[in-house]
Parts: sequence; structure tokens; C-alpha cells
Amino acid sequence: MPSGSHFSRRDLFSLTSFGTFAGVAALARPVTGESAEVEALSAPGPDREKTGVLYETASGPWGDLTYYYFYLEAPMHLIDAFPVRTLKTRWAVPLQYEAEFRAVLETLPLSSAQRGALFAPDNLGLASGLYALFPPSMVVETLSPEARGILYNYLGRFEANEDIQNPVRIRSGSVEEWTKGTSIRLDLIEKMKTMVYFRGDLLVFADFSHLISLARSEAEARQLQKHSSRVRSMAVQLRLKDSSRIEEIIPYWTTGLGLRRKEVEPLMQASAETPGVGSLDLVHMLPPLARKLVYTYPDMSMASEGVLPDCHWTALNFFNYDPEPIYLDEFFAASRLLAGFELVEAPYRFGDVLVFLTEEMNAHHSCIYLAADLVYTKNGRSLYAPWTILNIKDVQSTYPDYAGKPLRVQGFRRLPT
Repeated sequence: MPSGSHFSRRDLFSLTSFGTFAGVAALARPVTGESAEVEALSAPGPDREKTGVLYETASGPWGDLTYYYFYLEAPMHLIDAFPVRTLKTRWAVPLQYEAEFRAVLETLPLSSAQRGALFAPDNLGLASGLYALFPPSMVVETLSPEARGILYNYLGRFEANEDIQNPVRIRSGSVEEWTKGTSIRLDLIEKMKTMVYFRGDLLVFADFSHLISLARSEAEARQLQKHSSRVRSMAVQLRLKDSSRIEEIIPYWTTGLGLRRKEVEPLMQASAETPGVGSLDLVHMLPPLARKLVYTYPDMSMASEGVLPDCHWTALNFFNYDPEPIYLDEFFAASRLLAGFELVEAPYRFGDVLVFLTEEMNAHHSCIYLAADLVYTKNGRSLYAPWTILNIKDVQSTYPDYAGKPLRVQGFRRLPT
């Protein structure tokens, strides 16, 4: 839905003043054995946690939470609705950045063979206002992690490099774990291992188009495209072995206003009183719309307004039963946040909106705080961006900066109505 104003969400946020972020520490620890004894991680942090382990967060007014990781992939009917992505790797910048781009390329640690192959005249092109370089496979596959990191972190500034702007994020730090359970051939997995690089502290892979070019059939190409949508999320449980604690924690899950208390309190009581249960999936604590969307990818019908839902639509519709399409527009999303919410500092509580800002007050992402530094988020407007539950550190590693400017987090809390 086009906006009737020239102001953007980022312009509007710059008119206000914000505090700094100081999130609630939620040291994750693995839960082991039937007795659920807790041991400290040798290297705590969600960016190095892995599947197949049950973790426990810090306790707080939300109670006690445990979680484990699993992977989501876009459904095949969504993959089949679009052509297989372009197979030829392209690195492109707007024409006005040609000299800067070439200067970056000159600084890369390349071998003479790589440099000669890369700058062959047949690999260069000008089209649609872009200066484009089509690197040969030999160069794409043999770039060192250092060279790839320098080059791709530069190219990620430009929308023409969509795969580099939105790479596969390997939060566990292990390609083997990320590919476990997929149909990706072993030889392609080995290539992935040599082609990953770091964006800040996060291991990423941005060359799925090259892997797809190595497919042996159209069916394999489509399967690889499906795997390229693979995203790690968290399944979270609220532990309720002691029913006496329910009165202590229910104010947190009902935002201190008794919101949805009649819905969630019976679920809590039943979980606490039923032998062999003792926990409740956190999905049941979410409002209806979020409960419907979490762990899913957007449906094509959601593009009926001309654009797909993004993080701001997701955050502002969190407590709504039916989504408000007006929040697809940046101007109205920003207006709603500034008019209907108050600025809050940590500790945050269930339902607070966390907005990622530069020091110049430009907003680039928002998500919903759940508990223990866990958030409900949609990282991007793409059909390949599902609604997930992540640790705030995972989101921060996705949005560490914008154009080299670090992002910080500011909380907003809905005003009582």
C-alpha cells in the first residue's frame, strides 16, 4: 500500500529521543538427565548452541523456561511457485560506485590466477544502472574466507546483491549441523565449508545460486532452493511443575493487566496438575495471530496488499486478533508506534516492541520481547522469511549495523486503552 507521505519510518523515528539497550541476561545452560540437573556451558551464547540439546534460561518473573532448536524450511508449493533462482553468480553495484567497487577488488588477497580470471573482459557488464561482475566458478569457489568476507560485507550494502544481503545464517557455527537432515550432496556440503565467511561473529553462506548451478537435475535444483530457505528457530517450554508458582508468574504473561488471563490460567493449571506433563509450550502463551503465524512462512495470499508482512507489521499486530494491513506502510507503522506506545528501558516484559536503531535514530528492525531475552520476530519481508522465536542475540547478529553504523535496541510498551 503506497504511502501518501514522503516521510519514512526512519525519518519519523529520528524526531524522538531514545535510551540505550540493556537487556536481561539469560545465560543458557543445557539440561541433562532425567533429574534435569543443570551444568554451565563452557562457551555460552545462542550463536554456538546446537540442535539435540535441551537448554534452560535464567529464571525470572516469567518463571522457568527450557528450549531446544529445530530448523524450518519453506513448503515445496511455495518453492514451485517461482522459477529457480539465477544460476550465474553476479556481483553488482550502482554505476556511481564502480570506482569504489574496483578499488575494493584490488585490495583483496587474490592469487594471480584468480585475479586474471576475475578481470577478464567477458566477465564485466553494464545494465539497468548497475556495474556488474560475473565471476567464474573457479574464483567463486576458491576465494579465501578473508577475501570473501571483505568483498561480501561490502557488496551487502547494495540491494542488487540479494543473496549476499540475506545469506544463510549458520548460528551454530557448524555447516554439518545446518545441513543435517537435508538432501544436499556431500560434495556440495564440502564446497559450502570452504565458501562460508563471517559477518561480524556470525558464520554465513551467500552462494546458494552457485550450489544450485551444480545441481544434476531440475528436481535437485528446486530441492536446493528449498534448503536455501532453511532457518533455525526455537521450541520453548514453560515449566510448571509447581502449581503454587502460577500466581507469581501469571501477571507477567498477562502484561500486568490481566490480558488473556481467562485463556492462559486454565492451561497453566492443567499442565501443572497433570502427572507426566509439568510444562506448557510457549506457543500457547502467544495471542491468536502470533500463535497462528509462528513457525510458518508467508502465504502468497498475504501479498494481496502489494507487499508482504515485515517485522514492523508483525510487531504492531502482535496483540491483534485480525491483522491491520495499514501497518504494511512504513509511515503508518511509525505513526502508530510513536502515538500508541511509551518508551521503556530494560528489564522488558512480555509484548514490548524492541526497535533496532542507529545512533541517528534510524530504525531498521523491530521484534516482540517474550521473556528471558527470547523474542518473536520476522526477519525480512521475503516469502522465505518465516515467523520465528529467537534469542535477542540471534537477532542482533542478523542486524548488527546499517551501512557500517552500529544498531542498538530501544523498547516500546503499548499504552493502556
